[in-house]
Amino acid sequence: MKKLKIALHFIKIKLKNIGSILIKTSAGYAVASFGLIQVASVVTDNLSTELIFGISSESFMQILFIGLFPIVLIISYVTRKKTIDGETLKNFDENNSTIDDYRPKIGLIPFENLNNDNDGEFLVDGIVEDLITELSMIKEISVATRKTCFGFRGKDYTSQSFKDEWGFDFIVSGSIRSSNDRLRISVELSDMNDDRVIWSNKYDRINTDIFEIQDEIVTKIIRCIVGEIEITSLKRAHRKPTENMTSYEYTLKGRALNQKFDKEANAEAIKMLDAAIEADDTNALPYSWKACTLGQAMTLGFRERNDENMEEFLGSLSKANELNDNDWNTNRILGEANLTLQNFQQSKIYATKAYNANPNHPFVLSIYGDALIRNGEVESGIKVFEKMYKMEPIPAMDSNSDRPLKKLFLAYYLNNDYKKCDEIFNQIEEHDFQDWFIYMHIKTKQNIEYIKESWYELGAEKFKDLNWKDEISLFHLNDKELKSTLESFAESN
Repeated sequence: MKKLKIALHFIKIKLKNIGSILIKTSAGYAVASFGLIQVASVVTDNLSTELIFGISSESFMQILFIGLFPIVLIISYVTRKKTIDGETLKNFDENNSTIDDYRPKIGLIPFENLNNDNDGEFLVDGIVEDLITELSMIKEISVATRKTCFGFRGKDYTSQSFKDEWGFDFIVSGSIRSSNDRLRISVELSDMNDDRVIWSNKYDRINTDIFEIQDEIVTKIIRCIVGEIEITSLKRAHRKPTENMTSYEYTLKGRALNQKFDKEANAEAIKMLDAAIEADDTNALPYSWKACTLGQAMTLGFRERNDENMEEFLGSLSKANELNDNDWNTNRILGEANLTLQNFQQSKIYATKAYNANPNHPFVLSIYGDALIRNGEVESGIKVFEKMYKMEPIPAMDSNSDRPLKKLFLAYYLNNDYKKCDEIFNQIEEHDFQDWFIYMHIKTKQNIEYIKESWYELGAEKFKDLNWKDEISLFHLNDKELKSTLESFAESN
């Protein structure tokens, strides 16, 4: 039963865009068919369908109305699906040509919680994280990651430090007090180049205005920094996810707990997100973050990767996609899922949607780069990974830089840049099978002896019990010739 539900969730996600296409086509066909029937009735009054087609006029009319319907649907789906995918990828060249362009860099210092209570802390941090996310959706600027920004809490940095050590051009700071159903938010934007406040404001509103306040803050910050530009990312149809503050606050708590990467916090995060869904089951965000949290639980071993957990994960992901198919987090996860399933083109489409929505988030850059290098856009993928590594050299859940370095290592290998591979391999602290095995292949291609090297000896002992051919399948390579070459290499060792 669970396997059936898993399959149905996959189908539901696949059919999300198809459904809207078919509904519109059906409506159009219904209108057009009535006109067709009127014309056909004139024809059948003057010609004998029995003699010409061997069927009665009634059957002829039924074929016109019903028989052509599935053909029209198929043609409509094929053409519209290509259009939808094309629209997603239409800015692809522009995206990748500007990845490494300079942009003003902004850091947000965690706002002061003037309530001095734990619940208030969740709300304050959640609002700041929302601001980080909102700003990261603007491609004209560069925004420090959540991990970097929240690392400033309680620390005293000078403007010179922010400029020299972190490369920030601007800093956003402020305070928040919540009282009953009201929010009081003070915010200021400072220019690090000459150490002065260039904009500040105070907001005293009811708490349900929080999304409008965030939009005002983001819009003002951007206009102060880059001027009066067309900020299309601020005109999203689903900007206000819920009118229910209880759902919003539970979502903030669940999201914050998710980012602790701890087993107990992960379990509590799911409870908070379930409560957010119960408070408003039309709010897409808790579904998205629940899928993310369940995926994290299975990846980190907090939960078993079984049919029950997979069904819950895909159910949440499917619902998030149904409610908002432009959500960056949902599309990021869908990109990763399709990469795992080796649906490489579909992975690129979802990853591109995530990148178009949020080009400054490390998790988005990770899957975007993965999708690019699997679809032959290796140099663009390298640019994305370099940006990700520069933005967050040590990912939020890790204690070293191995994760981004491994991605760069694979990308440079696919680009045949073995000198760069040497450099990166020596920076990785703990090698997994993929980078160890690929490094073996590199050395073999270069006719360099490595059997007595310490890295090889450590790996040979560590990976001796693995099925190497099965492990190669986990590289998710789209190049069948390369995959076959590596499998042959594995058999010869």
